[in-house]
Amino acid sequence: MTEFDDKEQKALNSMYNAILTLKTPEEMHKFFKDLWSYNEMCSMLHRWQILLLIDEGKSYEEIINELAPQDGSESVKEGADGKRDTRKGKGRSGTRVSSTTISRVKTCYNNTDGGYRTALSRISKTNSKEK
Repeated sequence: MTEFDDKEQKALNSMYNAILTLKTPEEMHKFFKDLWSYNEMCSMLHRWQILLLIDEGKSYEEIINELAPQDGSESVKEGADGKRDTRKGKGRSGTRVSSTTISRVKTCYNNTDGGYRTALSRISKTNSKEK
């Protein structure tokens, strides 16, 4: 695990506490939209999508195929208003996931004491209570 100095750890704890105050997905979306760039948010989204597919037992090849761009291109597309998307870099929704990212997510997933397992377990409990 990456070590942080005391000042960095204090800032991380402050950020974690801020996140814990958010009550709805909409509030969280606004917060993370402010915190991350578009590409950073897409990277986090891809990791979460990979995690869910690994949890379903999907193979690397199945994950890559499932998360591949729908039209097969990796180019920046026009927005809903018909104008060219001007975000810097490639629109992440049009990029492929790498086997390296899948491997990293799977390594963390296999850590039974990790954060992914905690989140998945709690989501599973919440979903079973809602049924």
